[in-house]
Amino acid sequence: MKIDSAYILAGPDAGRRIQFVDELRRDLAKSSGSKPEEHRLYASESPVGDLLSIAMNGALFSEARIIEYRDAEAVKNKADVAALLGYLAHPSPDVVLLLVTDTFGLEKSVEDAVGRDRKKTFYELFENEKPRWVSKRLAEASLEIDEEGLETFLELVENDTQAMEAACARLSLVFAPGSRLSSEDIENAIARNRSEDAFSLFARMVSDEPVWAMECLDTVLADRQGGAVPLIAALVWSWKRLLRLHVLQDDGESFDGACLKSGIRAKSLQAVHRTACSRFRREDCERVLALLTEFDAMARSAGSQLERTLLQTMVYAIVVRKGKIAFDSSYL
Repeated sequence: MKIDSAYILAGPDAGRRIQFVDELRRDLAKSSGSKPEEHRLYASESPVGDLLSIAMNGALFSEARIIEYRDAEAVKNKADVAALLGYLAHPSPDVVLLLVTDTFGLEKSVEDAVGRDRKKTFYELFENEKPRWVSKRLAEASLEIDEEGLETFLELVENDTQAMEAACARLSLVFAPGSRLSSEDIENAIARNRSEDAFSLFARMVSDEPVWAMECLDTVLADRQGGAVPLIAALVWSWKRLLRLHVLQDDGESFDGACLKSGIRAKSLQAVHRTACSRFRREDCERVLALLTEFDAMARSAGSQLERTLLQTMVYAIVVRKGKIAFDSSYL
C-alpha cells in the first residue's frame, strides 16, 4: 500500500487497528529493506513536545520509524495543537506518525492537516457480522462450532476483533482439527482462562468486595488496549442486560426463563447474574445506568489524563453506593 507520513487511527476496535499497523509495518520493512524502529507514546504521559523531539531526531537503527501517539484526542491545548500542525506541515521523511484514539475524532484542525483520506476509523463488528466472523476464523483452524457454542462464545468474548481473534487462537490450540465445539467446550476453554476485561469487571462489581473490583479495574487499565469510553460502553451493555432480567422477572418470568430470553446461556454467566439480581434491585440498576451516562460524558470531556481517577470513582459509586452519589466533575 502507499505509505503516507501521518494517519489518524480512530474507533474502538483495537483488533482491526492492529491489523492495519501490522500491514504498515510489513510494507515499511519491504520498502526500506529493514524492520522499522517503533515508538509508542501516550498523550496523557508524554506531551506533544516529547513526541516531536523523537520525530525530529533521526533513526538510530533503521531507515524508517513508526511512532504511535495514543489518546491523541487529549491534544487540545492551543500551543500543543499549533506545534503538532507545524510538524504535520513539514514531517520527518523517515517517520510514519500514527495519531491513535479510541473515540471517533481529534481536533478539527489536526484532522484537516492529516487529511480525510488518511483517517482510518475502526468500528466494532455489527451483531449480525460476528457469528460469521467467528465461524470463518474457526473454520480456518479446521474447527466447527454449533449454534449454542457460538452464542456462548459471543457472550464470553468482548465485541472486539482482537479479543475474538485471541479466543479463536486459544480454541485452535485446545481442540484437535475436525472438532465440533459445543457451549460446554467454549465455556471450559474460555470462561476459566480469559484475561480481565470489561465483562469480568462487571462480574467483580456485582459479586465481590470493592477491593477486588478495583484490582480488576487496574488490570484492565494496565492492558491499555482501550480507554474509559469503550469500557463504560461495555458496562452500560452489561447493566442494561441485568435490568432486562429484572423487568422480565417482574413480569412473571422465572430467572432461568429470563436468562434464556436475554441470551444468557453460559452457566458461569447465569451464576454471575443470579448474584447480581440479589445484590442490585431493579431501581439500583436504573440508577447505575443513569450514573454511567454521566460518567461517559465526563470521560469524553476530561480526556485520558484523568481516566483512572474517573473510573475508580465510578466503580466505588456503583459497588459501594449502588449509584447513590452526587459527583461533581469539577473536583477532578
